Amino acid sequence: MNALLKLILVFAGIVILIGRKWNLGLVLLLASVAVGLLFAHPLPQIGADVLLAIVDPLTLRLAGVVVLIMVLGELLRQSAGLKGMVEALQALIPNGRIVIAALPALVGLLPMVGGAMFSAPMVDEVGDRLGADGGRKTFVNYWFRHLWELIFPIYPSMLVAMALLGLTAAQLARASWPLVLAAMTGGLLFGLLGLPRNGPHDPDPSPHARSLSILATSTWPIMLVIALSLTLPIDERISLALSLVVTIALMMAVKRIPVQDLGTILCERIPWKSVVVIFGALIFRRVLQNSGAVLAVSDALTELHIPLVVVAFGVPFIAALLTGLIVAGFSIGIPVILPLVIGDGGTITPAWTAWVLAGGYLGAMLSPVHLCLALTRVYFETRWGPVYRRLAPSALLVITTAATMLLLA
Repeated sequence: MNALLKLILVFAGIVILIGRKWNLGLVLLLASVAVGLLFAHPLPQIGADVLLAIVDPLTLRLAGVVVLIMVLGELLRQSAGLKGMVEALQALIPNGRIVIAALPALVGLLPMVGGAMFSAPMVDEVGDRLGADGGRKTFVNYWFRHLWELIFPIYPSMLVAMALLGLTAAQLARASWPLVLAAMTGGLLFGLLGLPRNGPHDPDPSPHARSLSILATSTWPIMLVIALSLTLPIDERISLALSLVVTIALMMAVKRIPVQDLGTILCERIPWKSVVVIFGALIFRRVLQNSGAVLAVSDALTELHIPLVVVAFGVPFIAALLTGLIVAGFSIGIPVILPLVIGDGGTITPAWTAWVLAGGYLGAMLSPVHLCLALTRVYFETRWGPVYRRLAPSALLVITTAATMLLLA
């Protein structure tokens, strides 16, 4: 059987199982076994690859960081930090166009389950004052909520991308910041342009010292994580984990959160299935490499004369589009694409990095099965058409930026 056809069959199986609500981590584990068997990788060697990937320090470090991020998010939710953040912002900024975009963008600084739904009621309130329709409110809440997912190193999708690409947070940011700027521009042009600066019944816009204080006390844990991870004079591979540990400990002391609450969060509120995805992604990568699947698929693509630029964008795009998950686009796409695009010295260039990341990101952002998009659309009671009329040109702006980087490289 043709190598490309084998991988397509595995890919189809992944999509079917995810569509049936199977956990992505478990699905990637099964896909790893399927790839190994289809490419004549001995079963004992598949088992060894699975075990070695699980105990790999990179896998364990990545999983630990994801857990710490989830703990910090729950502590912020429990202490009403996010609620105070958005309320203070509304009181401080008189420009309604800035507020309606900043609310989901602020919530998006911290990965959290249901983040888009957290900001939706506030976007709805500000949008009503500005006369925004349901399609515009859906787009603004959804698009700006995910604005940082291509650059912020505490997103699980970015952590997976860093691990699979072999890049540091700084290297990834240097490659992806033009995409974030393009996404921001798209949000401004197709979400905010045409809205009035203020609604007819806006409150007194003058800032208050109390609101400034609330904003500072609400955002300091997030800002501290960022500052520490960038400035600690230690190995970057552990700086983010240490920054999260320090911030969580300090936050619990300042907010007087009992240690017992930490146990409750770990036992009852952490979606551990998200952590399993980390293990599944790195197992999948190892088996793909060791089974010879990547090399075989590369040869098959060469024979079909499919341009590399199409493959490098299309594989993560389709994976993310069909699953609605950015992390799936990266987990499935990057192990296949990376060996095809690495340059001299075995590293990927910033331009190719941006192109591959754009594929996974936009696939998920345009996917109708993306949970945030589906829930937000239902919340604002709007049709798909008005939403996609804003999503499509914004996505095109990001694609154009990534393509330009590739052409100029």
